[in-house]
Amino acid sequence: MTGAADPSAIRQLAAGRRRYGNLKDEAAAFIREAVVSGSLPPRSKVDQDEIAEVLGISRAPVREALIELAQKGFVDAVPRRGAFVAEVTVEDIEDHYEVVALVSGMTTRRAVRKLTAQELDELARLHREIAGTEEASRRRTLDRRFFQIVATAGKSPRLDAILEFLGGVLQGSFYFDSPASADNEAKYREQLLGAIRSGDVAEATRTSEEHVRSCAAVTIDHLRNRGYWPPPEATP
Repeated sequence: MTGAADPSAIRQLAAGRRRYGNLKDEAAAFIREAVVSGSLPPRSKVDQDEIAEVLGISRAPVREALIELAQKGFVDAVPRRGAFVAEVTVEDIEDHYEVVALVSGMTTRRAVRKLTAQELDELARLHREIAGTEEASRRRTLDRRFFQIVATAGKSPRLDAILEFLGGVLQGSFYFDSPASADNEAKYREQLLGAIRSGDVAEATRTSEEHVRSCAAVTIDHLRNRGYWPPPEATP
């Protein structure tokens, strides 16, 4: 059974959007936002013509965006029928973050002894700036920069590529949509910064993995509270 998209919500979502330089990226970002906001609910069909119209672009970049989003698990491409919003289960979220946790722990373990004094100062500065920033989108940008510094300090291009790919999938968007994500990020940034400063490799690794697993719990709670999954049927 297919869910129904909300055309009026989609048009409202498109109003006043900042234009990207790359039209495919613009279309992909818009579709992700529509999924997270519920304008495109699970199993609903993604109307390429409608997306192109509300964004004021041609169908070609929308089609390219859907191909990319299908590769990342946002949508399911059904031959001769079109693209449909993928349904995310609790197990999907737990599995996704478990993989990210393991890779993140590996990169953090390598990074602890490789971070320079300048990079440590930058981590501390970012942590302070995030704490004093009111704008949510700015906080997320700075937060990603904080953890990116730790990840890339491990000097492993392969692990960096894996984390970059995993960071673009659906569950990350759901996580940052949760009101609880800001406090969760602040808690683990502080713990991780302390472990790195003290040179405690084991503690930094543990904190990194625990942080990522906590993202799964926050995401699941948020989606449940939002009614993303239907309530279980009552037992007669």
